[in-house]
Amino acid sequence: MLDLHTLSIVVHALSATGAFIVGIVLIFQRNTLRQLQLGVAFLVLLILLEVFLVIAILSHVTSLPGIMQIIFGGLAILGLYMIWRAVQALSVLREPHPNQEAVIDHVGFNLIALFDGFAIISAIDLGAPGWLVAVIAVGAVALGIYAISVRKKKLTIQSM
Repeated sequence: MLDLHTLSIVVHALSATGAFIVGIVLIFQRNTLRQLQLGVAFLVLLILLEVFLVIAILSHVTSLPGIMQIIFGGLAILGLYMIWRAVQALSVLREPHPNQEAVIDHVGFNLIALFDGFAIISAIDLGAPGWLVAVIAVGAVALGIYAISVRKKKLTIQSM
C-alpha cells in the first residue's frame, strides 16, 4: 500500500505531466475560447502539482537535511510563482483581444520550468553526478527558451 509521501509524489508527477501536455496544446491553440478552457485546466493542474508537492515535503520534512529543506522550500515558492504566471495568462486570455505573445510568455515560463524539472529529476534518478545535473538543468532551460522563441516567431508570421 502506498504511504502518503509516495502517493503525493505520484499525484505531483502526474499533475506536472498533465500541465506540461495541456500547456503545449494551449500555446498552439488558435481558438481563444479553447485557449481559455485549456488555461483553466492548466491552472488547476499547477495547483494540484503545488498542493501535492507541499504534502510530499511536509510528510517527511523532519527526516531531510537542512539543505534539502531549503531546496524543497525554494521549489514550493517556485510552484507558487508558476501558479501566479498561469493566473496572469488567464487574465490576458479574458481580455477582448488577448495578446498571444503575453500568453506564450506566461505559459512558456511554466513549460520551461516543468521541462527543466523533468530533465533534472531524470538525471538524478539515473545517477548523474552533480556537475552533469547542473549542465542538464542549464541545457534544458536554454532549449526551452529557444522553443518558446520559435513559437513566438511563428505566431508573429501567422498574424501577418
